[in-house]
Amino acid sequence: MIRTVVAIERDGLDIRTLTLQFDVPSEDFDLITAVRKAATDYCKTEQGRRIFDYNCSCFNWADFDTAVPQEFCERYGFKKLNTVLSDIVVDLDEQLVDEFELEEDNS
Repeated sequence: MIRTVVAIERDGLDIRTLTLQFDVPSEDFDLITAVRKAATDYCKTEQGRRIFDYNCSCFNWADFDTAVPQEFCERYGFKKLNTVLSDIVVDLDEQLVDEFELEEDNS
């Protein structure tokens, strides 16, 4: 089963999203807890601790996405899939269809 996590970063009026996809064994799989455990295990390694310390004792979703190897995820029963850093932000309520274009003759 595929689960999607959307991480949102807000900086004033600027918004960035990071979409992460995971392969999980079932609908009731506790993905957030599993990600936290995998991230914690990774930060116990030399490389993981360097990242944690460099980020002022912080390890976030972007760090997880870019740094945590698949083997740490698999220990907790899930897999990371491809992710996409959103470079286009839209308003959910933005009108996508112009009423006048619907009335044009398209023949």
